[in-house]
Amino acid sequence: MRDDMHRNRIPLLLLLMLGNLWGLSFSLSKLAVTGGVNPIAYAWWQSTGASLFLFLMCRRAGIRLPTGRRHLLLYCATGLAGLALPNVNIVMTAQYLPAGVLATLVTTVPLMTFAMAVALGDQRFSFWALCGLSFGAVGVLLLIGPTASLPDPSAAAWVPVAMITPVLYATSTILAARLRPPGTPSLAAAWGLVTAASIMLLPVMLATGTFRPLFADGITPADSAMAGQIVITCIAYVLYFEIIDRAGPVYVSQVGYIVNVFGLLWGFVVFAEVPSPWLWATVGLVFAGVYLVHHHNR
Repeated sequence: MRDDMHRNRIPLLLLLMLGNLWGLSFSLSKLAVTGGVNPIAYAWWQSTGASLFLFLMCRRAGIRLPTGRRHLLLYCATGLAGLALPNVNIVMTAQYLPAGVLATLVTTVPLMTFAMAVALGDQRFSFWALCGLSFGAVGVLLLIGPTASLPDPSAAAWVPVAMITPVLYATSTILAARLRPPGTPSLAAAWGLVTAASIMLLPVMLATGTFRPLFADGITPADSAMAGQIVITCIAYVLYFEIIDRAGPVYVSQVGYIVNVFGLLWGFVVFAEVPSPWLWATVGLVFAGVYLVHHHNR
């Protein structure tokens, strides 16, 4: 009995750790982009640095990277949808939106994951699920509509662009669960994901001339933020695949609202961002939507 309770707590503890790390990453992204780092270069450094660290971790653990056709499909699909595209989008929109707002938008990932699972026949649908999804949509609209919801009303145009990020995260979660071959170690899956993202971003970065050497101008806040994001990426994607393996894709998608709490906290600590009443209303509606979806579909 005690062993069962211990096993049930492990996914929750891992989920809290993952939420804290990803919540901090929004503030790091904002630090980097305001320091002049191009979004593509930021995402490339993030994935490349994480790939090198995970290679060393896998080598020390005696884990080889599986390179079968199904494994390569897993790496490419999750690397593109789970890291390369959403992280470029995060850093790009961080120029115009507060870190806390970006973290709040990611709270919609569980709702989107559920909607995709229903569309694919992996989850059953219900009236309460429809209500939950509607609550989440209204919550996001509150960020766009009222003039007091954002520091700069003109930034509202970037909210729909920022919403591409949770759509991609939800897509990656579904793909990670569906494409992962049985027995694939979480460490290997994470290494394959970040390596695939690095390879895909490299030609884009070179073609656009956006490469930036790390710490070339000394220890700057932007370079420190990139280094911190590399460390976060190393740990986060190992946790991500481990949680999926232990508890499934819908469970790991709940990290979205843990990210929201820590994202708002880190936004206050790093940038002194004080959420507006409209942002708190958005948080409440999205949390209510997540509760309805998951409570009535367990």
